[in-house]
This record gives sequence, structure tokens and C-alpha cells, in this order.
Amino acid sequence: MFVLFLVLMGVKAQALTSEQVLKTAWNDKTYLSYDGMESVDSRNPLRNVEGFVNTESNSKNSDRETEFGLKFQLKSWPEWRLGEQKKDTDSHLLKDSSLGWALRNRYTVLLFVELNRQKMKYVDEAIRLADGYLKAQTLALQAGRGSSKSFLSAKTDLYKFQRLKNALEQEKEVLRKKLEVWVVNEKSTELEPINLISVKKISEFLQGHSSGTDSLTKKLAKEEINQMTQELEIVRGRDHQWIKAFEVSQSNNDDETKYKLGINIQIPGLGYDTLAKQKLNDLTLKRALKQRDLEETTDRLQTLKVQILNLIDIYGAAKKLPMSNAPGSLDPLANIERKISMQEEQIELLNQQQEITNLYIDYLLESEILIKHPEPNYLVQTAAKDQP
Repeated sequence: MFVLFLVLMGVKAQALTSEQVLKTAWNDKTYLSYDGMESVDSRNPLRNVEGFVNTESNSKNSDRETEFGLKFQLKSWPEWRLGEQKKDTDSHLLKDSSLGWALRNRYTVLLFVELNRQKMKYVDEAIRLADGYLKAQTLALQAGRGSSKSFLSAKTDLYKFQRLKNALEQEKEVLRKKLEVWVVNEKSTELEPINLISVKKISEFLQGHSSGTDSLTKKLAKEEINQMTQELEIVRGRDHQWIKAFEVSQSNNDDETKYKLGINIQIPGLGYDTLAKQKLNDLTLKRALKQRDLEETTDRLQTLKVQILNLIDIYGAAKKLPMSNAPGSLDPLANIERKISMQEEQIELLNQQQEITNLYIDYLLESEILIKHPEPNYLVQTAAKDQP
């Protein structure tokens, strides 16, 4: 018995906490990839510098002439000007939003794992009751006191709960595999039970939080449009750039040393760069479509807030009229039916809680709370009072 107790304690000690899973967001590959990105905020007017060496022989007098020098390729004026003005705020926004997305994904998995566990308890109880109910209906039918309709209904209910259990088991396996990707150094992917934030606390938070600022999605869309606009200016600037490059060189032969200065000039309008024109057209179209989408998109934050609060009202109404408040019956079969309905009711309430909490996590991301304050665990009940 003592050995069994130690084994059970060891298994329990290996169970993951939600905080352990959330901490892996800082090791997310997408988030870490931004650390390896180099800044494009260059104030250097040169695009590239190339060195060259040429050696030529004169067939008439067998003299050899060696020329060596440098070729300086210039940026266009818009490219240099935008490089001067460009700041790091866009890269910070992208990096921080990638951390927010990593946290959001982990919150979703943690939520689904915990509610999967709670649903499974009610489903197992519903299967036990439905199986007993089917056996009772079978006996009643054989004794001539039941109807085939009641028997088929009991059989359908049992199969329904068995299918639901299979779906939950499949979902659990998918969630387990996701956890394995994040917690590669842990021996177990079994999660400790989570004291989930209540629907009431979510409602209180939303009612007290102002959603007047732009959502993260809208900010990212604006930044994308801004980048397209800058790229369009650069493409147009290159097309109208007169001086492309200049060269300085020195050549030596047996008799003398020469110095040269050469300038590469492009006369706009004489040439036609098909690829550049196609890129210009593609960028113009993409920017126009992105601007249209942005103008037609409603305020994501306010939409989420209204959607969640409406779902909370539905959840509250369903919770006020549970089957458990219905009067009991002297009929044993009727009482079993009532208990089965109670399990269904609890499963449906958990489904509603899952939808509400999942949208609440989306709201935390879109409002940039997950970005500006990523450390707290917003999924647990005690974190509600600490939310900014």
C-alpha cells in the first residue's frame, strides 16, 4: 500500500500545470524567429558596393593593362528617404503579436483539455444511465408493458452518448499531441485540473473594460497597408531613378597609370521593365483590396464584446432553469430519463462555457492584453482580479 501511495504521488508530481504550458510560448519558433531578423532601417545611400579587376593584353605591343576599382550602386531617393524615416515599431508589433498568438493557442488547448475532462465525467454517467434505461426498456418491451418507440428512443440515446465519448477521446488525443510539441522536456502531458475563470468573472471584466481602441487585427492590417505603400514608392522610385551607379577605377600598364570615373545613367521612358511594371500592378491591386477589407471590417473588439455578452445572457438563462429543479416522479423510468437529461444539460452548459471562454481569450489578444501583460494566467479564476 505504501509503495502504491508513492507511485501515485510520483505520477501526480509529474502532472503539468497550466503555467508550465504557458511559459513555453516564449520558446515558440515563430516568436524566436524575430530575434534573428536584421533591421532594414539603413541610412546608407548605397545599395551595394562591388570590387572588380580586369586584365587586358595589347596584341600590338604585348603590353598588359590591369584595371581595378569599385562600383557603387545607389538607392533611389524614396528608398533612402523611407529608410531614414522607418522606425522599429512595426517589427515590435509583429514580434509581440506573435507572442500573443502563441499564448492564445496554448490558452485554447488548456481550456479544451480541462472542459474535455469535465464533459467526459458527465458523458460516462450519461452512458451508464442510458445503458440501464435501455435494459429496463428491453425488459418492459418483453413483458408487454413498454412500446417499441420508447425502446428505440433509449437505444438512440445510448448510441448518441457513445459517439460523443468517442469524439471527446479523439479530441483529447489531438490536444495531447499539441501539448507534446510544446512540452518536449516533460515526461508527462497529463494536466493538473484547472480552476477555470467563471463566466460571471468574464462578464464583469468585459463590462468594466473599454474597447474604444483599434484591435490588434486592425493595427496589423494598417501596418501591412503602410508597408505596401512604402514598397510602391520604392518601385516607382527605382523606375524613375536617373543615376543608378558610379564607378571609380585605376588602370596600370608598363608606361602609365590612369584613373577613371564612370556613371551609369538610366533615362526614364526609354526602357520598359516588364517585371517591375508587373510588380507595381500587383502591389497596387493588393493594397486596394486590403484597404477595402479594412474599410468593410467592423470593429473587432466591440463585435467580440457584444457577441460574448450575448452568449453570457443565453448561458445565464439556461443555468437558471436546470432539469435538477424539476419535480421528481414515482416512475423509476421517468426518474432515469430526468437524470439523463440532467447530464445532457451539464454537457451543454460546458459547451457554452467553452465558447464564451474561447472568445474571451480572443478578446484578450485583440485588445493586446496578452501582448502588454503576458505573464498572468488569465484562464484561472484567481487571475480575474489581476487583469489590467
